[in-house]
Amino acid sequence: MISLKKQIILTIITGVILAFLIYKITYNEEMNFVSLGDGVSLGLTAYNVKGYSFNDYLKDYFEDNTILREYIFEFSTVDETSKSLLNKITNNETLENSSLTIQQAISKAKVITLSLGMDELNNLKSLKTKDINNYLTNMSKILNLIRNINKNQIFLISLYPSEKLDEEQIAKINKELEQIANNYHITFIDITKAAENKNYYLIPHNYYLNYKGHKFISELIKNKL
Repeated sequence: MISLKKQIILTIITGVILAFLIYKITYNEEMNFVSLGDGVSLGLTAYNVKGYSFNDYLKDYFEDNTILREYIFEFSTVDETSKSLLNKITNNETLENSSLTIQQAISKAKVITLSLGMDELNNLKSLKTKDINNYLTNMSKILNLIRNINKNQIFLISLYPSEKLDEEQIAKINKELEQIANNYHITFIDITKAAENKNYYLIPHNYYLNYKGHKFISELIKNKL
């Protein structure tokens, strides 16, 4: 026979264990989500207005799972270049109308996405080998800085073919980007196949994707979370 005292102790212990298990199952830690990059990151459309980006779809996903504390996208800029973002992080730029710095935003993030290069390389009048090399060098420095500040999940979005960037060029650049990402244990998301879908564009000769394309990209990222 178990004494009443032991029964009470066992009941308390069982209750504590059950409470802990329920807590572990139901508790979702709130997180910061930071997106960095150019017009693609912001979901810019062929009409030069911000649409629904893959980052917005990710934000919705985190909100639906009640784990989002804050979504910070304001450090993304249309026509951002690898050089300008590198300077932004190096100089620890402060967000306009806020005291938040880019390094603070990066350090507090549980998830970071980076989509950079489509504006930079497509805006050049003539794309030369040195331009691509400068871009790749800057990207390596950017990813190194971000990884040194943040040890959580970082996603680098690939480039994709456009009128100024043919499939062969893209394949070479993306191969280099993926290697750089691997060097810093960053997840590389290859979207070249997705970008070949004509249904993902509003205008055939404009490289900005529509909301369908961005939704597809968000699904690729979610599969890696």
